[in-house]
Amino acid sequence: MRAFLASFWRFDGRLARLGYLLRCVVVIVFFLALLILGMEIFGLTPAESSGPLFFVEPIPNLVFTLLFYWAVIALSAQRVRDMGFAVLPIIAALITLEVLENFVLPRLTESRLPEPLEMMTPVGGILSIIAYLWLLVWPSARDPAPSSARPDPSRTSDASPPPPA
Repeated sequence: MRAFLASFWRFDGRLARLGYLLRCVVVIVFFLALLILGMEIFGLTPAESSGPLFFVEPIPNLVFTLLFYWAVIALSAQRVRDMGFAVLPIIAALITLEVLENFVLPRLTESRLPEPLEMMTPVGGILSIIAYLWLLVWPSARDPAPSSARPDPSRTSDASPPPPA
């Protein structure tokens, strides 16, 4: 259970398709419950605008948004590593896609996807759906990605060269 919970916040390790799907569902359910809890118990006002805003109040919105994106990026990094790809370029591309969808594309077009995806533009929504389907469908690699290999012990901070003979 501890490893399951830790996988939501860690960027290392690998995550197979079924594990990724399960954890994505858990993240969505958990954050929807937090959203409802924030509105009902703490009286937070939900944001009406499209974009990464969940609440009108800035501090709860910042905390909620950072926790949500941290969990999603951590799970995606584990899944990308399991697929056998280099993690950093793909995660950077996914973050760029999210920034475009939330800050650039809404200023360029007024068209939106139908409910429940009405906050997304057609181009950004289709690209986001393709990206997440790719993460769900692509098979696991037989060999671990180069970025998931254990570091050489001589490169750790505690390692020192052996004394001269």
